[in-house]
Amino acid sequence: MSRSMNSFNHYAFGCVGEWLFRFVAGIEELEPGFKRIRIKPHLDGLDFVKASYRSVRGLIAVEWRREGEQLHLNVTIPANTTALVYVPAKNAESVNESGKPAAQSEGVRFVGMENGYAVFEVVSGTYRFTAPLPK
Repeated sequence: MSRSMNSFNHYAFGCVGEWLFRFVAGIEELEPGFKRIRIKPHLDGLDFVKASYRSVRGLIAVEWRREGEQLHLNVTIPANTTALVYVPAKNAESVNESGKPAAQSEGVRFVGMENGYAVFEVVSGTYRFTAPLPK
């Protein structure tokens, strides 16, 4: 029997993975069983992120990218789940979802502005948000 490390499922590795999902991709459980989630990506120093998580309710997916002066944020929310989606923006009027003002999209409700993010509550489905990148 070797005395070398034999566990590659150590919490130190899980801690990094959890940080990537929660901070970089912005996927966070707000209620037990992912009944309610938050999508709040952090754009610091990155040009794109693509992540997905298989929750007990189904697939949660986040993909965002910078394209010129524009941010593209695609999210997928599983059935029987609601989410707060935080879009980095100067104001809610500058945010579109699938080519129209986000607040007018089906399944999307503007909640308010919070520290440089326009916050939208969404029901299950796939959403394509775009907004000018805040400066």
